[in-house]
Amino acid sequence: MNKTFYFHLIIPAMFLVLSFGCGSPRDGIALNLAPTSSDDLAVEQFGAMREVMREGKTEARVRLVDVVATPHAYAVGALEGLTGEVMIVDGEVWVSRVETNGAISVTGPDPVEEDSATLLTVGHVSKWHSTTIETAVAGTELESLIRQIASAKGLDTERPFPFRIEGQLTNIDLHVINGYCPIATDPATEEKKPWRNNNRVTVSVNIVGFFAHNAVAVMTHHGTSVHAHAIVTVDDKKVMGHIDKVTVEPGMTLFVPEF
Repeated sequence: MNKTFYFHLIIPAMFLVLSFGCGSPRDGIALNLAPTSSDDLAVEQFGAMREVMREGKTEARVRLVDVVATPHAYAVGALEGLTGEVMIVDGEVWVSRVETNGAISVTGPDPVEEDSATLLTVGHVSKWHSTTIETAVAGTELESLIRQIASAKGLDTERPFPFRIEGQLTNIDLHVINGYCPIATDPATEEKKPWRNNNRVTVSVNIVGFFAHNAVAVMTHHGTSVHAHAIVTVDDKKVMGHIDKVTVEPGMTLFVPEF
């Protein structure tokens, strides 16, 4: 049964960690999305960062119920009209929207029939390699760790692939989009505000992301090879959003596809 959770966190703080902005002014680039090692690891892209975030082309491109019709779907993206964030975890569809009171509502795990994405990166993975993270990493070090482990497991890291990170951490900053990219557009000039949470307490986190080298303006945001969303569980309530910054900690588990 689909459930809706309403949750509002305000924990002001700042920490320099892995940063994912919104769309780049660079032109989009063509990507070969299917790894040569396995057709099962093909990554689909609906919409491109630049056209959605910068050019305002936010029409519906794919229905979420259709995405999860194929088993073991994992995805991150944004709803049509940039009205919310989307995260799919092994076929479970989680959607966050900003309410008029500034809180967010989170629906899931069942998809809402009417929900469509304007921007979505999708992969279908049935088996995963797991690696325990040994040291705290953030920023480019975290990107390098993801790439290093994926390469060691036989993935072609020049081509896009999904990853997951699970466990407990303290530092994670999230936002939920509310009609426009809060990096490309100054929220102070807009009536609607994005939802933000700067978490500095220990929480359980489930991260789904995609590593895509040289995919800025198409699959990833400016300045990074990663696009990732997270579900944070606090007092049995689920908060889901786009990751702005995160530091992963020792004991967490990093998953990359197994084929």
